[in-house]
Amino acid sequence: MRTITEVYNNIPGREGLTPDWGFSCYIHEAKLLFDTGAKGDVLLSNMRVLGILPADIQSLALSHDHWDHTGGLQALLAENSAMEVFVHRGFSRETLGLIRNHTTPVIIEDWTEIAPGIATTGPLGTDIQEQSLAIDLAGGLLIITGCAHPHLSRIIDRVSREGTVWGVIGGLHTVTDDDIDALEGLAYVSASHCTDKIREIADRYPEAFRPGGLGAVHRL
Repeated sequence: MRTITEVYNNIPGREGLTPDWGFSCYIHEAKLLFDTGAKGDVLLSNMRVLGILPADIQSLALSHDHWDHTGGLQALLAENSAMEVFVHRGFSRETLGLIRNHTTPVIIEDWTEIAPGIATTGPLGTDIQEQSLAIDLAGGLLIITGCAHPHLSRIIDRVSREGTVWGVIGGLHTVTDDDIDALEGLAYVSASHCTDKIREIADRYPEAFRPGGLGAVHRL
């Protein structure tokens, strides 16, 4: 069983939380945070409401070096500098320097397990390099994306080399026909944040689609 809570999202959800442009989610059993949203005060406030303590986070994985995914980094590391931080070669000197003010970043080059049953794809894409997570579940691999800038179809293709892709959660950004086709056969699809064709995805895959957004809890 994995429990994943969306702690930062521009799509409103649970009462008492502050929606804002960006994305972050917490994988409870692994004590792993994926991305930090855009603003540190919003991230920490939402975490507090959700009962997630910065001190409990053991590791942080950042998908890509855009402000709406790294903006909460400084505030989070100020609360807990002991966490392991996973980035990749696409991150700027400025962001790496910010991390190094608190801890030593782990630079991911390729598919790498970063926690038991959780791997990162390593950087994919060219113009915007981005890594996604792949979580081993009973039914197959669950992908968590920040924005899917390399395109969802390419991410699914990469993860499928490691096993059967079971589902996808996160921001899917600019969704092409190939990306929508790539979701065929998946059991769980939860698109949010920057996804430009949420309604089309929901209409195409009504049985697999699950609403995403701030405060959404995925128990898988």
